[in-house]
Amino acid sequence: MKKASFTLLLALSLGVAWAVAAAPAKQTARPQVGQPVEAAEQLVKQKKLKEALAKLAEADAVPDKSPYEIYIIEATRAVVEIDSADFPAAIEAIDAVLATGMLPPAEALQRRASLVDLAYQTKDYPAVVTYAQRYYEAGGEETGPRLLMAQAYYLQNDFADAARVSQAVLQDEQKSGKPPSEAVLQMLASSDYKQQDQAGYIDAMKELVATHPKQQYWVELLAAVRRRPGFAGRLVLDLDRLSAAVGAMDRADQYMEGAQLALEAGLPGDAKTLLDKGYAAGVLGKGADAARQQRLADMAKREAAGDDEGLARLAREAETAANGLFWIKLGDAYASDGRYGSAIEAYQKGIATGGLAHPDDAELHLGLAYLAAKEGEKARATLSAVSAADGARDLAQLWLIESKGE
Repeated sequence: MKKASFTLLLALSLGVAWAVAAAPAKQTARPQVGQPVEAAEQLVKQKKLKEALAKLAEADAVPDKSPYEIYIIEATRAVVEIDSADFPAAIEAIDAVLATGMLPPAEALQRRASLVDLAYQTKDYPAVVTYAQRYYEAGGEETGPRLLMAQAYYLQNDFADAARVSQAVLQDEQKSGKPPSEAVLQMLASSDYKQQDQAGYIDAMKELVATHPKQQYWVELLAAVRRRPGFAGRLVLDLDRLSAAVGAMDRADQYMEGAQLALEAGLPGDAKTLLDKGYAAGVLGKGADAARQQRLADMAKREAAGDDEGLARLAREAETAANGLFWIKLGDAYASDGRYGSAIEAYQKGIATGGLAHPDDAELHLGLAYLAAKEGEKARATLSAVSAADGARDLAQLWLIESKGE
């Protein structure tokens, strides 16, 4: 069986000497109890644990013991049992100490916290939950017992309670000014995933990429966003742009499919950007498909070289159109060509003209144009206003996370 944590051992080892000192004034033990207890304490210092337990048994055999006598016996026994790594026996001893009512409330809370730790050491997960609940019912405020309770629920496959208590741990951390723990966020995300709470899972993963950005978290999160019911197929290219930006693409087919989507949408600049990233990452340009990849890259480069006549024609159509759709298309074309100032102007006109089937898409693209133009405050305000639940809101929030600090 594992040894208890250093913090727990230290707290309980100090507890023997402290126990007598902290007892109410004028509390004494009869010699037939006190003397063997004192002898046991000396034996503990000499690491003669079996002999110490024998002395405690001698004291415990005395009839009609007072609460104080029980208290000093069991406080000493707790230390012996922990040093012996007999944690179930240590739990019984601490329970007996608490039952005497001799401990001041603050010190009783420390012992209740120790019980949570010891129960976790023994893998008695229902007991962990019970002891943690008692700790908080008694006024405890430390986060440690709550964290062990969340882990205990998780290990019992009670994922709803594991998620609930994990949220409480994160709230504790927030109140204390600590950054959210990566391990707790992982447990929350896993708990939500296992109980098929897709919205909760995505929210937890968003917090993970915001506070502990790692490529794997981005990969898992973006896959979950794409799987979310109601995600609009028209936003796949937007998702590909974000995936490439955060380094979540790691296969050649991902870069190729994204580039083909961009070309089909008349956005060769986006196709070229995606393929350039693929080559830079060392994913493209090798293997049996290298020649096909190069042909697509050449096409994207050629088409991205500029089509000013086509842009001018699109601008004329936008001026006479009954709705703002052509302005949005023009904005997309300018953005793909890297002309972000012109893109912003076109998006603004399209949104002002109205009549858009998906106005949040336009706001999303306007926000991204602001980001590319280094207008961070306007970008944050625009992206924060995107609210469509078809994937646009998720993408806007994730761009805000990815661009944090810009």
